[in-house]
Amino acid sequence: MDLALLGVFAAVPLFALGAYKAGFINMRGAIAGTIVAWALAAAGLAVFAIFMFFFVSASLLTRLRGSWKAQHGLKDVAGRSIAQVVGVGTPMALFALLYIIGVRQALTATVAAIAIATADTWASEVGVAYGGRPRLITKPWVRVEPGTSGGVTPAGTLASLAGAGAVGLLSYLLLGLNPFVVWGLGFAGDVLDSIVGAVAQRKYICNGVMYDEPRCLNYEATGFLTNEAVNLLVEASLGIAYILFSIYL
Repeated sequence: MDLALLGVFAAVPLFALGAYKAGFINMRGAIAGTIVAWALAAAGLAVFAIFMFFFVSASLLTRLRGSWKAQHGLKDVAGRSIAQVVGVGTPMALFALLYIIGVRQALTATVAAIAIATADTWASEVGVAYGGRPRLITKPWVRVEPGTSGGVTPAGTLASLAGAGAVGLLSYLLLGLNPFVVWGLGFAGDVLDSIVGAVAQRKYICNGVMYDEPRCLNYEATGFLTNEAVNLLVEASLGIAYILFSIYL
């Protein structure tokens, strides 16, 4: 292990502790995030740098209109949880490990998973903060409350494109990957995440209004997946599909 990589491995827990103290992540999430970051660093310092871009940008965007989000009971204002870290980070880490053991195509799958997470987070945070009332992606004529999974806005869509594009550009500059492939997979993953979220994610209907969490005593529940499960399934499925496509076609 070279000195640079050893230094990164030593610095990651300190960075995670700083993120915890800043309120970007809770303690269990910080521990899980450290493990994910170590796996990505083992795949290469450039991969780790791209992951850090995702984490820092996502954390900062979470603070957009933070007081307003807290007043309206919207998620992610209290720091990322272990469930969120596992849902988003597990596919990244597993693809990174595949790359380490020699599956060359897994490098793009790793970065694509980061692009999906970036696009999804940028879309969610910007859309909630500035997008107004979103429309359900599977039923565009239906408006839902800000923060509802499957809800999309023009502002959120532009943020998604920008997030995936930023990771695509970094992947080209740092790793020499095709930026358009990473960009396309990142944005496609966010769209698929919204569709799966709209169709299968657990939701609660209170007085005719749909929410991601119960807001009344007598609610009607639909769907069965958690938001974290949706994130994991989408990242994993697109990454596996890309690897298989690249190997066999």
